[in-house]
Amino acid sequence: MVASRVVVRRPGEQNPAYESAHPHRYRRGVPSLGRVTRINVLTAIRDHDLAGPVEFREALGFDGPNDEVLVERGKRYDARALLAYAYGKATGAPLGPDEISYDSLRVLTDLEFKVASRADLDRPKASPASRTRTSTPRAPRAPRASTSRSRPEPEVKLCPTCFMQLSVVGTCDNCD
Repeated sequence: MVASRVVVRRPGEQNPAYESAHPHRYRRGVPSLGRVTRINVLTAIRDHDLAGPVEFREALGFDGPNDEVLVERGKRYDARALLAYAYGKATGAPLGPDEISYDSLRVLTDLEFKVASRADLDRPKASPASRTRTSTPRAPRAPRASTSRSRPEPEVKLCPTCFMQLSVVGTCDNCD
């Protein structure tokens, strides 16, 4: 019978074999942002929406909004505060404002989030009407004849009591 050795580690202590196999993730004194997952960031976004932007930043020790923003579903979030909170969700201890560098925000782009500066997002885009045309205009196209006709959508009959779709016979499977 082979006795197995049980190794007890303190919370936050890493496996030395894993550290040697992945030196880019575990450098001494540098936060291992490789532990942050997309789910951690989405959780941070949800908690940001629940708490509000000012309260969320103040709880993490951030003074005001930073220049870098994360854009998700049309809303803008403070990228540094979200990364600090997501790191806390992944490891148990959030990062402080001085521990997140501009280069560390690359983790968010690696997780397929859009990170940009506020100045880039607030810059007006050139409208197509303001551009001058240098080539000769094309002749207008003749309208195409429709080759396929779309059938009208069938009318769906609903039960007036439970609002379920009626069967082909016209009776409700739920009420009758």
